Amino acid sequence: MELLYDDDLVEAAVSLCADGRRSGVASLQIHRFHFERERIYSILDPDARGDAFSGFHLRWFRHWGLERPLRDALGVFPGLETTLSVLAFRKSRTRSEEGAEMYVNPAGRRNGVVALRAMQFESDEKLVPWLRRELMHLADMVDPEFGYSPAIPGGESSLGQHRPVLERYRLLWNISIEGRLERRFGSPQKKFYQDQFDRAFAFWTEAKRREVFDSFWNDVSPRHDRLMQTALDPRESMNSAEPMPGAACPLCGFSTFDWANFSKVHPRAIKAIRKEFPGWNLKNGACSRCAEIYGSASFELPSTLFMDRKAGDE
Repeated sequence: MELLYDDDLVEAAVSLCADGRRSGVASLQIHRFHFERERIYSILDPDARGDAFSGFHLRWFRHWGLERPLRDALGVFPGLETTLSVLAFRKSRTRSEEGAEMYVNPAGRRNGVVALRAMQFESDEKLVPWLRRELMHLADMVDPEFGYSPAIPGGESSLGQHRPVLERYRLLWNISIEGRLERRFGSPQKKFYQDQFDRAFAFWTEAKRREVFDSFWNDVSPRHDRLMQTALDPRESMNSAEPMPGAACPLCGFSTFDWANFSKVHPRAIKAIRKEFPGWNLKNGACSRCAEIYGSASFELPSTLFMDRKAGDE
């Protein structure tokens, strides 16, 4: 596996050290850093000067031990070195951009990218646990036993195209990861994730929330399909005898009190729904808006129509 560092991340991380924001950096080293950096400006050729700055920043990145926490965290997941072709660390400008992703090209070559803010390098005590969490996401993605897939079953949408499902799935996945990390390294995060889980699944009784949360937290071999099923159908509406007022529509995932009367719905709607959701039947029901969309003569790829829908539209 090839390990790559984004030039912007490396420069920002060493600049953080040069500004005295990372403990343990001697003032004499900071003085030397600035002295050597100023000398590079004397290189007249822009390309040569740019290359010189890149090499200079990378040397100090390693000299100040900024590469060490990345490699230490990576060493916890040796399987990544044999399954990824490239692992790249790049600079993220905001917290929402941070995280790990995997890309697979047509030839099946798998590359991992971890985006993080330079400020993470202020403290290894915070950086290393964060890196372990993100690298475990990648480790799960390449693990055949986990069975990761970016697609929602029964439809053409990617996870990113269905926000409620994505948010629930990510939370459940994070819970399973934090539980495994707690058993290996210790973790102060359990209460945080319990509170998030309680808010996301507030429609369950407290007893059921404890049971389901503990099952994900304590699962030593989680599987993608179980996480996805809970994220797709948290109210278990697919298994209900009939739709309940205020329950989530099994197609779009939004709560509704306006359930469709399929005796008055065009047959093309039922056919279209069954094509996209093979496990669906009439007893599961659907909200009136979904029935209207799926029954439309111009209906195509209905999952894309849910992108602009807001909670409470019913």
